[in-house]
Amino acid sequence: MKSRLSGVAHISLLPGPHFLAPILTVLLAINATLFAAASWGSLLSSVLPTSRSTEVASSATAFATVINTGPGTATGCSISPVTSVPATFLYQTTNPATNALTGTPNTPVDIAEGAAQTFLFVFTPTASFAPTDIQLAFDCTNTDPAPVTGGLNTFLLSASNTPVADIVALSATPLNDGIVHIPDTGSPGAFAVASVNLGASELITVTADAAGGMLPVNLSLCETNPATGVCTNPPTPAVETTTTVNTGETPTFAVFVDATDQIALDPATNRIQVSFLDNGG
Repeated sequence: MKSRLSGVAHISLLPGPHFLAPILTVLLAINATLFAAASWGSLLSSVLPTSRSTEVASSATAFATVINTGPGTATGCSISPVTSVPATFLYQTTNPATNALTGTPNTPVDIAEGAAQTFLFVFTPTASFAPTDIQLAFDCTNTDPAPVTGGLNTFLLSASNTPVADIVALSATPLNDGIVHIPDTGSPGAFAVASVNLGASELITVTADAAGGMLPVNLSLCETNPATGVCTNPPTPAVETTTTVNTGETPTFAVFVDATDQIALDPATNRIQVSFLDNGG
């Protein structure tokens, strides 16, 4: 098995205060909205990207943000993997404006009340393993760990003995607010997905799923022309699309969401997952 890669979005359909019809809200997996998924406790955290796939002995990196909601300074804050995989791990603080490294590796830091601290973390596999959603402990010496929500502050990772595609995906909404607004259940909304392949060239199948099919929505997608946003593969949106993604290529996609009923605002549960699958699944 090689890799399974995914990006996550959130979906909620709820009545709007100024509209007779419901509003469909898609909260995408970006730092600005991830924290809404867990509004309890003093620590909140998010991870981006939420998945990587790499070769054995090659490093897979991602970024994390930790917010201390207080009260008081959170002391000795660190990151550590809870889920065991055959890989070494390190973390280090970063400058949130530039992503440049600050501090020293594996050194806990204090986070002032109301402040956020950004980190880089790195897994370097020592053996191959199937896609594993790794739970991470974001913890400080005087707080409880940040709540764990799969796909928001966990890290889906796989390692292969041979070259493998490594798709990193990000999402965007029309208003760049992390929300797709739909004035009526009969009017589909959409969001865009941009991706880049940091690994080997492979045939990739892209699919979208809403809470394991438990939400009252119909989903379709297509690969798009990045300059115009027009569907190219397939020309009409379908349940999946398959395309060869070469090393360094940056294909874009559109995901269309047609809601048939109201859905409670529950970003931790009511989510759309966009998955990039190779031949190994």
